[in-house]
Amino acid sequence: MLIRVISLVWLVAAVAGGDGPDFSFGDVDFSVEYFKAAHNASSNCVVSPLSVRLILAAFYQVAGADVEETLQRAFYLPLEKSVASDNVAEFLDGNAGNTQLQIAFKAFKNQDQLSDVFATTLQKAFKISPENVKFEDRSSVASSVNRWARESTNGRIQQFINEEDLDVNSELLLLNAVALKASWAEKFSVSKTDRQMFAFTNGPRPVDMMHETLEVLYKIDNTYHTIQIPYSEDSDLAMWVLVPRGSGSFDGLLNSLSSGLLDDIETTAMPKVVDISLPRFQIQSYLDAKHVIERMGYRVLFTENDFNVFEGRKSSLSDLRQSTFLTVDEEGTEAAAVSSASTKFRSKNIQFNVNQPFVFIIKKISTDTTVFIGHYSIYQ
Repeated sequence: MLIRVISLVWLVAAVAGGDGPDFSFGDVDFSVEYFKAAHNASSNCVVSPLSVRLILAAFYQVAGADVEETLQRAFYLPLEKSVASDNVAEFLDGNAGNTQLQIAFKAFKNQDQLSDVFATTLQKAFKISPENVKFEDRSSVASSVNRWARESTNGRIQQFINEEDLDVNSELLLLNAVALKASWAEKFSVSKTDRQMFAFTNGPRPVDMMHETLEVLYKIDNTYHTIQIPYSEDSDLAMWVLVPRGSGSFDGLLNSLSSGLLDDIETTAMPKVVDISLPRFQIQSYLDAKHVIERMGYRVLFTENDFNVFEGRKSSLSDLRQSTFLTVDEEGTEAAAVSSASTKFRSKNIQFNVNQPFVFIIKKISTDTTVFIGHYSIYQ
């Protein structure tokens, strides 16, 4: 099975038991683990944990005994599968009216009949019915996938999949796209943007540095400081920017990143008037998400033939991929992600000068869900 992501990651809701908490449960833990496992010191990176969790939640519904416990534990899903499905549906329904954060799904399958459980999951949670294709016609399938990816990400992800990436033995391809386009609550003045040096890890280079004085949530520590820059109120989104300071370093910040640290930041940050200097930047990433999940210790998800996707037989997850795009400028942020999964047989104002590598996190405020998380550290 092939799983790909263009601009978001995938969804998984975690519950301690029974009725359990909602979709946001475990989101920060998974997001941090996934981001750190995906980190590559040689390139900038942005990932969408949300997209990944959404896709794998669908397969949790048809997971057999050999894989369901691993899926539940890895993605913080409820022990009760019906609760997990309800959580996903509730999250998506709650976001349905958000024009600045759009989430879409698409499924392609062969001529065989889906199991009742999987077909119901796709219809109930994702509001889709699969389109029948012939996977041996790889050119046609790739063209259909890429056309959908472009349309679902406002053209930001032009080519999600290549013809040679498709396995002729595939029987199902499940796709998720997340498209974000949000304006800052208070925009940066273009006239203030100038050229300044940025201390990339591979050497200093000039960048376009944006400047504005804003009242934002701010927290300072011995090794880092951080701000939350809100997007427009109707977006329900905000970006946190974490920058090393004092005795801290970028590597130290990455190593210390945890759900506990982020929870502490969100609960202790205070409103301050801050002189912000933030680079205008753009990142495009391709991620072999299957290898990332394997590095996290969950290889069994791809080795066991234990998913009841189709009627009368078992299937295996064969691939998981993600492509992402993100750009930040004076107006705001635009980001996109596509993920796919396939099966086969088997007082003076504070100065916040971001002139060195930093971590950024874009969150949906009402559900405390991590939509994108990444770092900007390499000159490319």
